[in-house]
Amino acid sequence: MRPADDGLIDDFEDENTQINVIAGRDGYWWTKHDDKGSTIGPDPFIPSEGGADGSGLALRGTGKTAIGAPQEAWGAGFGLNLLSRQDGVYDASKFVGVSFKAKVGQGSTRQTRFAIGDVNTHPNAGVCKVCWNHFSKDLVVTNQWREFLVLFSELQPQAGWGDPRPTALTPSKLVSMDWSISGGQVYDLWVDDIQFLVCK
Repeated sequence: MRPADDGLIDDFEDENTQINVIAGRDGYWWTKHDDKGSTIGPDPFIPSEGGADGSGLALRGTGKTAIGAPQEAWGAGFGLNLLSRQDGVYDASKFVGVSFKAKVGQGSTRQTRFAIGDVNTHPNAGVCKVCWNHFSKDLVVTNQWREFLVLFSELQPQAGWGDPRPTALTPSKLVSMDWSISGGQVYDLWVDDIQFLVCK
């Protein structure tokens, strides 16, 4: 795999929270947290100094997540809308996956879950009756910048819930990407250089 020529989603060097408006896509970064005491910062949520490989900026999410039943104290995280400027879902069928660089700060949990929402899992698409069970993968992040390559085919929904619950992501109709931290954690997660991949 290699980065697509038009695959850069964001490297944050433009200092804003809009993704790169190229290849027909648009969208903005956002944060999320449960209402049981989980937190996320900084506020405002904008790129922070200290990007990967000596670059200037990266996106950083810090905070703690509450302890409780997973369906209520589900945690916190951040992500991006991945929208077509034409019809609201993004056709990524020419790509095979996503790469990004990530690290965690000292004292942070190393566990994060990377997820992609598509036409069948995100409520904005108007299909799902039980939404948010995005296609995802658990990752272990270290204190040093590391590149992660995630194939669309690797991503799976969580077992036991979701309506519908298809077995595979629909790359032609993507809506979002996000990184989540589950309950009972202290976290300091950085990401940078998010891009789509193609086969060599």
